[in-house]
Amino acid sequence: MIWTAGFRTHVLVHFGINDLGLPAMLGEPAVTADALVEGFRELADRAHGAGLRIVAATIGPFAGGGPEISTPAGLATRREVNDWIRTTDAFDAVFDVASAVADPHAPDHIHPALDSGDGMHLNDRGAEAMADAVNLDDLAL
Repeated sequence: MIWTAGFRTHVLVHFGINDLGLPAMLGEPAVTADALVEGFRELADRAHGAGLRIVAATIGPFAGGGPEISTPAGLATRREVNDWIRTTDAFDAVFDVASAVADPHAPDHIHPALDSGDGMHLNDRGAEAMADAVNLDDLAL
């Protein structure tokens, strides 16, 4: 959330890879794209209802994180949710983090030059690419 002069103006949503990968690691059912979209819609409705702007980021690639976290279902859910995030009008703006850091030849993977080495986390150049995906005009008051 952005704080300015003692009042709130924006809500920033960046859904983590762990939220898609952890259920499989814990033996729990995978979260569905429909459930995530419903949650995102609820967040957007609540933010707008409170007079706040809501800005969302797409979910970054994580296919290189190993089979225990990068399940086919989780990767498919990521793609489906990202397609929705990119095209919905639920948010006031979107930061396409996934496109900014993905390997163009294997978009479920982090670009090798931006990967910390574990297939899930960005290195410093990756963090810079993610930050560059943010349009600062979308955060203006």
